[in-house]
Amino acid sequence: MHRRGIIGAAGALLSLPARAQAPRWSPSRPVRIVVGVAPGVGTIDLTARSVADPMAEVLGQPVVVENRPGAGGIIAVEAVARSPADGHTLLLAGADQIVHSFILADRPPMDPFRDFTPIARATRDHWMVVATPGLGVGSLAELAEAGKRRPGELTYASFGVGTWFHILGARLSQRLGFEATHVPYRGDYTSDLLSARISFLAQPTALLMPHVQAGRLRALAVLSPERLPALPDVPTILEAGYPDLSFNMGVVLFAPGGTPAPIVARISEAYDRAAANPAARGRLADLSLELVGGGVEQARDYTRWMVGYIDEAREKVLGATR
Repeated sequence: MHRRGIIGAAGALLSLPARAQAPRWSPSRPVRIVVGVAPGVGTIDLTARSVADPMAEVLGQPVVVENRPGAGGIIAVEAVARSPADGHTLLLAGADQIVHSFILADRPPMDPFRDFTPIARATRDHWMVVATPGLGVGSLAELAEAGKRRPGELTYASFGVGTWFHILGARLSQRLGFEATHVPYRGDYTSDLLSARISFLAQPTALLMPHVQAGRLRALAVLSPERLPALPDVPTILEAGYPDLSFNMGVVLFAPGGTPAPIVARISEAYDRAAANPAARGRLADLSLELVGGGVEQARDYTRWMVGYIDEAREKVLGATR
């Protein structure tokens, strides 16, 4: 083509009306956030209900929480994995539910990057170690002394053999240098903890805070790197001398695997807006539970870290626990 022809063609293109941008994806019906716990149980349900309305304001459709408890989260995980990858069904869960719950059930684990699409790191949880007041200990050092004086007598609870609560309790007693007895439960063990049938445990601060503040449990340490504003007098696990036990967990908002990028981006945006919502943040702040957000890459990085962290902890304690 001659130069004049090229210039003429370019001029013709420039004279065309600007093409309208493709509209951003929006859901065509209510969006479900599936959680693997019963209504009102644990921080996952509380988080889902706190962000549902702010997300709905962004997406233009209702966001509803669907509870599918049972089997360590497997029922909820499988339900979402089988759902269409169209943005209308989401999972709020820890990566351990996608991977380790299946391992515990002697089933091939799902892949959090193939079977699911991480959308947002939903929360940053703080955990703490507590003991029953009747045990008469006020620090991790005193817990270690009590455990050494009474080998095998002190107990800690979990939701089952090999679960994260089991691994963490075993790792804690292992690092403190005493043998403790693991007591697995099928359901809630709070009543046994408050009645001193359970001696100590490590659990999310959000679940323990009301009992600590009421004096029914004694906080020995927080596992976060920093002290918590709600518990300024409780030392960190670093200050107690166990830096390898310091961590923050949290849950992730997932979509089914293969969800198209425009849908993922839109839901991620909606979650980020919800995570910044003052009402949603305030609802969780008193329990020392933080909404995070931060985008898809952060969600992927956190999911990868969480699976690796739990795998490493499992290797250190399984075979030496009961």
